[in-house]
Amino acid sequence: MESCTFGLLGELSINGGGTAVPIKAGKLRGLLAGLLLRPGRPVSETDLIDLVWDAPPARAHSTLQVYVVRLRQALGKLGPSVVRSSTGYWIDVDAGQVDLHRFRELARRRDPDPRAELGDLRQALALWRGPALVDVTSGSMRMEGDRLDEERLAVLERRIEIEVRLGGHRELVPELQGLVDRHFTREKFAELLMIALHRAGRSADALTVYRDVYRRFMDELGVAPGTRLSDLHGRILSGDVEMPECRCARV
Repeated sequence: MESCTFGLLGELSINGGGTAVPIKAGKLRGLLAGLLLRPGRPVSETDLIDLVWDAPPARAHSTLQVYVVRLRQALGKLGPSVVRSSTGYWIDVDAGQVDLHRFRELARRRDPDPRAELGDLRQALALWRGPALVDVTSGSMRMEGDRLDEERLAVLERRIEIEVRLGGHRELVPELQGLVDRHFTREKFAELLMIALHRAGRSADALTVYRDVYRRFMDELGVAPGTRLSDLHGRILSGDVEMPECRCARV
């Protein structure tokens, strides 16, 4: 069983002893992904049906049982089994065999040495191969994927904040510029970009970032960004900028 690993952080993947095992049927991918989100714990039939189908068939419970049989056949001799219990179905794998749960374990670690914590965060982010559950397409599963993508961004914020604290502000500017462009509503990226630019002697560019983000908020959302950005803008104008207390989201 230890040689079999599963991937949810990108396309759904199964690796058995170094060999990729394809799951071509979309409903089977949805069923497997739903079980892997909670390895070793029962998932109710109702929850699995919601994850597998946008519009469940009339005999969804019996159809789900058919898919469970097919999933057991697809997993074959890899080791993991799909078990039925009084409260639903569960897949007999350790959390460490699933990239999502390895990611979360690494992201939860804290270390008084910021370089050690940074190493854990880099390992966690390296597990990602693309948007989570990108090839599992039910509406409920896409919502799960979106939530996982938000977890990744929160960890990315923490990684970059530590790197800025350790003096890597100049090298981080291009990455942060791309992140602000793609995720302008996540104000932490704009905050870190403004700090990195200011520390690199580019205070005018840092102020331009604030103006651009402010304009996008007003044009696209009809509201101004939060007070942390406006306070940082004022501190840059006055030349009084220290690295703010870390308020990155925790996973």
